[in-house]
Amino acid sequence: MLIWLFSLVTYGHDQYRRGYNQGRLAEQQIQQKARAKQQAAANKLSQDYEKQKAENEVKRDEQKRQITKIVKVPVYSNVCLDASGVQLINQAINER
Repeated sequence: MLIWLFSLVTYGHDQYRRGYNQGRLAEQQIQQKARAKQQAAANKLSQDYEKQKAENEVKRDEQKRQITKIVKVPVYSNVCLDASGVQLINQAINER
């Protein structure tokens, strides 16, 4: 009777351990999937941020270049200046 009781307890304990390990493994897989999903979302956000940052940098560079270009090459197509006005503009250009 004791042997039968011992074998029954041992069998029950083995079943419990197998079920516990299966549950633990299933939980670990769920957590891995959740971590992978979070990592993918973080990577996507990081890529979007870097893309936006690069676009902003390009816009800022374009603005600086346009301003520099306008300052370097002044074009007066519709402006009528007298001699003193032309002299002032030439002085300003030469002082740079």
